[in-house]
Amino acid sequence: MTREEAKKILGEGATEEQVTNLLANYHEVEKSRNNEINSLKAQLTQYSDYDDLKKQLDDIAKASMTEQEKLAKDKEEVSKKLHEANIIVNKAKAKTILAGLNVNDSLIDRLVSEDETETLNSINDLKTMLELQKDTVEKATKESLVTSNLAPELSNVPQGDDKMTFEKFSVLSAEEQEKFINEHPQEFENL
Repeated sequence: MTREEAKKILGEGATEEQVTNLLANYHEVEKSRNNEINSLKAQLTQYSDYDDLKKQLDDIAKASMTEQEKLAKDKEEVSKKLHEANIIVNKAKAKTILAGLNVNDSLIDRLVSEDETETLNSINDLKTMLELQKDTVEKATKESLVTSNLAPELSNVPQGDDKMTFEKFSVLSAEEQEKFINEHPQEFENL
């Protein structure tokens, strides 16, 4: 602020001493403000480093959290793969037990689980049931074969008299005679 501006503020009747005092107070207030601004700027620069450090710390925490999430995801994937591997091993054991028996793969898939003991119990129960059924069918078949009549049944067709004679040939219609001649030329010559 200049002296002329101070005189305008104080009015025309202001003395030089009043103008000087006003200017001194103004400059003192201005100086304290400037000091306060400089102090705040210094603190601001100090805190700007703090913001950078805080950002870096947050980034580290975020990366650490991401690592934890990766570990959790990997753990979940390993658990899933272990589950699948157990099922594959149990399915192989089940197929080994049921080898020789004609069992559909979809049935085996329904009986196989991750628990080996449960799977083996189910497969062994199925094997026992199939073997019992096979034995029952075998016994029933043998029994029916033993008790069945194997003597051939006689038919009403005359036996052994199937040669064509001239008398039989002459009784046939013209179409049947022609058919016989075409199908049995050797026998026709022998008539």
